[in-house]
Amino acid sequence: MTKKTKKQRIAGFFIKLFIVLAIIGSIGLGAFFVLDKAVVPSYFGKYGIRGLGDLVQMVKVMHNAPDENKFITNPYTKANEVSAISKLEWAGVPVYNGMIEFSKIADGDYQITQEAESGVFVSDKEMAAIMSQMLSSDYLLSVEYFKNLDYFSAISIESKEIKIEPIETDYSAGEYEYSNKAHVSFTIKLDTKHAQTVMAEKMDVPFFLLNLIMPDYLYMTTSYDFEVLESGGYEITNAEIGVNARTPKQSQILLNMLLSFIYSEEDGMTISKLGETFAAALNDGMNIFGSIKFCKTTIAGEKVNGIMVSLEPDIN
Repeated sequence: MTKKTKKQRIAGFFIKLFIVLAIIGSIGLGAFFVLDKAVVPSYFGKYGIRGLGDLVQMVKVMHNAPDENKFITNPYTKANEVSAISKLEWAGVPVYNGMIEFSKIADGDYQITQEAESGVFVSDKEMAAIMSQMLSSDYLLSVEYFKNLDYFSAISIESKEIKIEPIETDYSAGEYEYSNKAHVSFTIKLDTKHAQTVMAEKMDVPFFLLNLIMPDYLYMTTSYDFEVLESGGYEITNAEIGVNARTPKQSQILLNMLLSFIYSEEDGMTISKLGETFAAALNDGMNIFGSIKFCKTTIAGEKVNGIMVSLEPDIN
């Protein structure tokens, strides 16, 4: 027996979902019992959906977007973006009209100024601003982690916040405390409106069904522990993903379903591996400027966490 293609699996999912919704529309007490105990687990058990309660919970997680003013606790501002760009431009990183030229950076087409050779401090809020520009550019379409993902180019991604919490201080130098380890979390907002149209056409699925389970906006928060190794590499552990301000456990069913849409079974992708992929992508995105070391300092009487960027391009 041949394995089902991704298109067949996704189309099958929507057919099953349509059947369940049709039953719900004319449900009686007996039908509810059959639906909850037999039909739903049989159709959706592979995603961890054991009954109607799990199916409803998944829809709630997906479609109840959080209030950014309450959910995002470390937002960056336009001032953070201006500050970050000014630092990079001062250091010799190519900038045009306030926008970082990532294509030139990737090609190594620039030279660091002598004054910046000792490194530049970038706060976590400034990092979030830099990542916002990177996400809005075409640079990520060439990155190994994303270039082969279906529909990735049709999704608009916006950086909302980055949080860095150095785990322990290795040494201090001047006004900075340095560490090779940190707990990192970052949140992105995905706009899927255009992607829904593209997906519906490619999968031959009615748009209204796709829109039923895929919201126009989705927030994803990836958290992990990160260690810079003496060898120059790094290690990512304890990677987790939460959706729409829910805990990783509350997001598990939804993420399993999304993974089945994006990746083939042969890829063996799991939620933990996806978290590590996002973490590695963030690290490599910053490593385009040079190697990093976590640090914290005090600015205007306020504790600020961030990274020291060596500004020695690490382009492979």
